[in-house]
Amino acid sequence: MKKLLALFVILFMSVVSVEAKPTAEQVRTFFNSYVAAANNFDAQLFQKYYVPSPKIIRVVEKKDGTTQSVVVPLKIYLEEGAKGRKVGKIMGYKNTYTNVKITPAGNDYKVSATRNPSPGGRYPAYFIIGEDSQGHLKIKVESMNTPRQEFLKK
Repeated sequence: MKKLLALFVILFMSVVSVEAKPTAEQVRTFFNSYVAAANNFDAQLFQKYYVPSPKIIRVVEKKDGTTQSVVVPLKIYLEEGAKGRKVGKIMGYKNTYTNVKITPAGNDYKVSATRNPSPGGRYPAYFIIGEDSQGHLKIKVESMNTPRQEFLKK
């Protein structure tokens, strides 16, 4: 009986000590919180929602109908974000996301959606969201289609 009890205690402790992977619903809640913070021009958006060195991709939709992916350097992303917050707040700019799908991607999740910016347009977007080293959900990769040609010069 003591051996059975000891085995039960060991099994229970091993199950309790293993941390569960975040659920798709937790990722959805995190993503919705991120969208709300972005639309409210939270100055701490990057620190709250991104890993320290995320991969930022802009898929530029060229005038000839082709696309070109550009990895945006973090320094430029942060500088543009600071400028954009000021202008966006004045203009009332918002992004909404429709057709949101959350699928497992290894230890992370891929959030695919259609981005609908307030001036108009519909653009594919995806985010890779997973836990950082402290177990907090963070954006690791952000990819958005855009008609903005200036990204080709970055």
